[in-house]
Amino acid sequence: MERSEVLEVLEKLGLNEYESRVYTSLVLLGPSKASEISNESEVPQSKIYDILEGLMNKQLVEVFEGRPKEFKAVGPEIAFRNFLEKEEKQLKELKLRMDSISSSLKPRREEITGGIWSIKGRKWAEFFNKTSEMLDRSEKYAYGVTRDYSLSAKLIEAVKACVRKGVKVKVIGMEIPNEVSYNRVKWYKDAGVEVRVFETKLHPRIVLIDGKEVLLRLDHDPTKRNRFGFNSIWSDDTSLVKVIDTYIKNLWKKAVPINLKKISSKL
Repeated sequence: MERSEVLEVLEKLGLNEYESRVYTSLVLLGPSKASEISNESEVPQSKIYDILEGLMNKQLVEVFEGRPKEFKAVGPEIAFRNFLEKEEKQLKELKLRMDSISSSLKPRREEITGGIWSIKGRKWAEFFNKTSEMLDRSEKYAYGVTRDYSLSAKLIEAVKACVRKGVKVKVIGMEIPNEVSYNRVKWYKDAGVEVRVFETKLHPRIVLIDGKEVLLRLDHDPTKRNRFGFNSIWSDDTSLVKVIDTYIKNLWKKAVPINLKKISSKL
């Protein structure tokens, strides 16, 4: 590698031009006096001691006391490893601070969830995104009523986060898992989600969070499996949520726990 390339890498690691030149020269020279380092690096004699002191503070240079003093570069393999470990530590600390700041800067719940949200169309992403958004706000429990035990990448991450923070996530299926939905149900159970079945052909999809907010998906043709339109309605209206909360909890009591081993033996 050309010397110019070495200097460029060192500067990207946080060393200024003079520090890069001095460190590179000292690696090539071996233990040397300040005057020798100054000549090799072409850094003015008047600045060399300040630069060497700065490199010592960065643990890149060692000094041997004597008359005159001699300086020695810390080997690149050690110096770079130390530098990377320090940077990784700082990045981890920065990430923790960013997570903390992001959490503290979230708008109050009323501001982001007030009113009624509705959408009409065929795009499942909106429904899953809204569900994920609700799960992110959950604190105690979350219920979902589904036919196909559907999942999306965003929903998977939201469910995992809920389980990690101790939220009790419960899913009620409208039909016994089949060859298509079996693996989705298994994922839910492996993730720590309770899953039960209440067999019925007609039922809206429902997401209920903490008895505070509810999302309903009303399919235009509940019998269709693909390419069907639907309306989604979200609300935090106290009276509506209370009714749905009571209904969902009673539905859960009537639903039957899923035995995946028994189901898999029949597939």
